[in-house]
Amino acid sequence: METGVAKPGFARFSFMGDASGPWAEVLTYNATSREVTVLKGQHRATSTIDNIFTFLDERLKKHKVASPEHLPFSFNLGYVGTFGYELKSETIGAQAYPSRSPDAAFLFATRMVVFDHEERRCHLLHLVANEGDLDQATAWFDSVEARLRCLPEKGMPPPVSTAAQRPRMTLADVEQWIALSATMRHARHAYIEKIAEAQREIVDGESYEICLTNIVEFPFDGSPFDLYCVMRELTPAPHAGYFHVADLHLACASPERFLSVDRGGRVQAKPIKGTRPRGRSVEEDARLIADLSGDEKDRAENLMIVDLLRNDLGQVCELASVQVSKLFDVESYSHVHQLVSTIEGQLRPKVSAVQCVRAAFPGGSMTGAPKKRTMDIIDRLEEGPRGIYSGALGWFGLCGACDFNIVIRSVVVDAHGAYFGVGGAIIALSDAENEFRETLVKARGVVEAIEWLQAAPARMTARGERSAGDVSPVPSLIP
Repeated sequence: METGVAKPGFARFSFMGDASGPWAEVLTYNATSREVTVLKGQHRATSTIDNIFTFLDERLKKHKVASPEHLPFSFNLGYVGTFGYELKSETIGAQAYPSRSPDAAFLFATRMVVFDHEERRCHLLHLVANEGDLDQATAWFDSVEARLRCLPEKGMPPPVSTAAQRPRMTLADVEQWIALSATMRHARHAYIEKIAEAQREIVDGESYEICLTNIVEFPFDGSPFDLYCVMRELTPAPHAGYFHVADLHLACASPERFLSVDRGGRVQAKPIKGTRPRGRSVEEDARLIADLSGDEKDRAENLMIVDLLRNDLGQVCELASVQVSKLFDVESYSHVHQLVSTIEGQLRPKVSAVQCVRAAFPGGSMTGAPKKRTMDIIDRLEEGPRGIYSGALGWFGLCGACDFNIVIRSVVVDAHGAYFGVGGAIIALSDAENEFRETLVKARGVVEAIEWLQAAPARMTARGERSAGDVSPVPSLIP
């Protein structure tokens, strides 16, 4: 998990770890069979459980560790991973389609390197069970520190600097790339028909807002990590991350925080509803921002999700503690401007971070309102699973904190190929052509990264030559 856009008090730290340390484990979960598989070293065990949220909660309580007061972040080791959208069947949704991806995949990180982008410092964390583990932890600290000190003082050269200099793809280019290189679950005409059907549901009073999405699948035989490296340079994002277990790879450049809980139980959600492309000049950018911040439709979409999240958090937070600290705030990133609101609250005593995530999952910005009925409509309209797309990627800390994003602007790569999702919120005011165009705006950053990587020559230049297969922004520090 890392931030490509460091902002004070918002996106300051990047975390790097794996499942090779002591007591580490990898778990994957299938919501259809309710089977969880836990891999510890060479030992694999599969069992049937009631639900993944309770399973994770019990494991976190077993390993609970207070966070040192001097630590400037809340993640003091723990479980890192993904929740797929189809886990709605274990919250308030129906079980409609099996996902080709694990419905949950987590690794238990017991040692980690943390980069503080504000203070320009590194922190090393290692879990110990007793005094006897201190020698092992100290040896690891010494080894990683030595590697860090051997890095060039000015850092690694940009691995894909030439990608950032390429001209932007037009939306017509994006649509053509999808037509030639990928398969879209719902082609333009079909998606527009589904927008009309969604609006009929709204007129009939079945929903106020329906987040209608589409899945784009394509063959991919490159390096998923190389793809992530290109994405992180082309579309830096505050809630990005690269996650890999077994044959599952997630290259994520998400700008959206789903939910965070700090070690004091303070909850924050930051739903995004409303998107505009970046302008080609300062003046055009200013016009687009003004259009976004004042648009009746976008404000209506955003407000409905704010109300939905206030209701979700009200189930687990102290009475009257849920507040909207920012409403209709515009945040700007490399490819888009987004309309973002911030909802905060204080968890009730004895309510865990896992229980908080479960109460709000899936994120309201990817469902619509009212949530339960709208998800039923989505199941019928979308005609297939979303998989990890529109789920969440993040961590649960051993101190009781957590931080998860919404999985958007992301590519999933597995044994079957690759896929990504795009979508938008449909309300009564929506224009079908504009809604489809917005899906292309959201797809553009991902498609540009895929296209650049697949079209790149065998060797790329970045202050000297480097093999395309060797692209790596940070050398391995976890021995």
